[in-house]
Amino acid sequence: MAVIIDVDLPDLDWRSTFLHASAPAAILDREMVIVACNRTYEEASGKSREEVLGRAFFDLFPGLNPEQQAPFKASCDYVWTHGSAHSIELVAYHLDESRSYWSVVNTPLLDVNGEVRYLLTQPTNVTELTRFRHALNPSPGMAMDSAAEAAGRPLQFQEVQQILSAQRRRLEQLFQQAPGFVCILSGPRHVYDMANDAYYQLVGHREIIGYDVATVLPEVVPQGFLDKLNKVYDTGIPFIGRAVRIDLQRTPGGDLETAFIDLIYQPIHDETDRIKGIFVQGHDVTETHRLSQEVAYQAAHDPLTGLANRRMLDGIDEELEQVGSHVLLYLDLDHFKIVNDRCGHHAGDELLCQVAEILKGRTRPDDLLARVGGDEFVILLKDCTEYVALEIANQLRHAVQELIFVWNDRRYGITLSAGLVVFGRHDDTQVTRALSLADSACFLAKEKGRNRVQISKPDDQEIRQQQADMDWASRIKEAIADKNVVLWGQKIVSLAGNDGELCIELLARLIDDTGQTIPPGAFIPAAERFGIVEQLDYHIVDMAFELLDSHPMSVTSPLLFVNLSGSTLSGQDFSAAISRIASNYPGVSPGSICFEVTETSAITNLARTAEAMQHLVDAGFSFALDDFGSGMSSFSYLERLPVAYVKIDGEFIKNMDAHIAGEAIVEAVTKVARAMGITTIAECVERLEQVPLLQSLGVNMGQGFGIHLPEPVNALLVRK
Repeated sequence: MAVIIDVDLPDLDWRSTFLHASAPAAILDREMVIVACNRTYEEASGKSREEVLGRAFFDLFPGLNPEQQAPFKASCDYVWTHGSAHSIELVAYHLDESRSYWSVVNTPLLDVNGEVRYLLTQPTNVTELTRFRHALNPSPGMAMDSAAEAAGRPLQFQEVQQILSAQRRRLEQLFQQAPGFVCILSGPRHVYDMANDAYYQLVGHREIIGYDVATVLPEVVPQGFLDKLNKVYDTGIPFIGRAVRIDLQRTPGGDLETAFIDLIYQPIHDETDRIKGIFVQGHDVTETHRLSQEVAYQAAHDPLTGLANRRMLDGIDEELEQVGSHVLLYLDLDHFKIVNDRCGHHAGDELLCQVAEILKGRTRPDDLLARVGGDEFVILLKDCTEYVALEIANQLRHAVQELIFVWNDRRYGITLSAGLVVFGRHDDTQVTRALSLADSACFLAKEKGRNRVQISKPDDQEIRQQQADMDWASRIKEAIADKNVVLWGQKIVSLAGNDGELCIELLARLIDDTGQTIPPGAFIPAAERFGIVEQLDYHIVDMAFELLDSHPMSVTSPLLFVNLSGSTLSGQDFSAAISRIASNYPGVSPGSICFEVTETSAITNLARTAEAMQHLVDAGFSFALDDFGSGMSSFSYLERLPVAYVKIDGEFIKNMDAHIAGEAIVEAVTKVARAMGITTIAECVERLEQVPLLQSLGVNMGQGFGIHLPEPVNALLVRK
């Protein structure tokens, strides 16, 4: 057998498999020099990687005399010459006063042209097996046990029994103490032969050994586990299940308790290769599964109302049957800001919860109701006509209008504006596009006087979209040309109580014709939608460099966090464009700039993004990953992206004192980041009372209205 390697590939997968393999392995070149080895090989040889790599093979093992080296050399020569694997049954090796025995397999590694490029050598320690063989059938050519060898005689039968008994006790001890549950079932009825402590803990009260599964665990039979065992026994095909639900009666006469287990059924064969039993192993992953489900639920649901959030709409197109028509309602509360401003956020939250209950009570069971903004809701009406959807929208509008909200003995009323769009019948409109159209229709309903339903039609929507495109594009471009883009800043401070380095997140604002300041929420989404966000991003980056260049610091410059959009980050010319801007300001250190990117934008094109980020990191810049923790796969990205900071998603920070899962997530992110040398920043710290909890969880820095209100950055730097 030969293994083909492609020397031009990154080889990430096979390298990882090689390095973490449980069996020792090393790779030799034609000069018998070791060019690679795995961790198990280091342990087996008793030498570190630095001592092994680049050394001739026989130099590492001085105990091998020329006679013992000969079989290994011959085996290697055979592999190089014939291009096929070769094995050595037994090699004796002397180390100090002891002797060990090894079986070796040598395998050629071929390049893409079929030529033998390297040799993979895999030794297996067979010392104990060799000694047992000699003890049972001694012969002059075989080794003796160390005690018998010192006395110059073979092992006696009693000594062999003692060795075998000790080894069996050791194996039984390891079997019982295994962290996962293990049991051995024999025969077609699956009778218990062995079970370890973890298995007893899983199944609770039972007499197991000598009884079949159906008798011991009758409750699992209707759950299909006996059928799975029968299938493995009949076919020989293993069963592997991840987080499999199982309901067990752990106490006599008690209720069934639900557990989730990682489970493997592996057939056991006899000497004639017939199946004689099943080896069962696995782990109880109940707590991990429940935490995972909780995290997934939190990520996909609004913590205030319990409704789905915007993420639930992602990827839902695959669930919709395009043969029918669907309707998307975009709902926005009118005059909600009055209640929120006059009565406070607690009153606003209570009002939102009451509205959510009204909407839930009038939504069909199969429809999706989500909260997608502060006072904005979306309802996806599946397989629905425009007429029915209009009736539902008006019912919701009337129900909200009839709601009388009382707070501190004062009565408040609100209304509802709705945008309606039909999609999926005669076109290929996706949910994302339908959401945009419904949002625009809802905005138009507000412009026409609120408390009404506006239906989005393809003909007039195109006109409105074109007008909106031209308006926003011209306003943003004019603001860039007229230098009406201004920078505000919000401090990011250490939670350790020391002043530390001054860190500021730059926040862009527009100045309109009347001199009013326009917040980023009004124009950044429009810039992204209309394709000019990259131009805006690079303009802001240039402004950041100019800011540092025009405010020389007496000691150190502040660290400025500059936000970048996903399209800018994933652009082909991203790193080159940043380098060109930096070259115009030779007096500004790249170490004073930290680019802040969202987790979702960074993973759009992960490989290209990581490469571009690394290029800038090598030039002295740093990166922060924003909204971290919002996805289930977040931790895996940290190993691939060269980030110096992670900004924990503000939704977790705002709700962690009310939700255990939020606190657990913050703590988990902090621990992982600390292990990787990454600084953590808590976003949306709205109250100083949150700081002690964040400190106790190990969060390094904090940012939010409770710490510092954004202000013009020039004033902030002058005050420093």
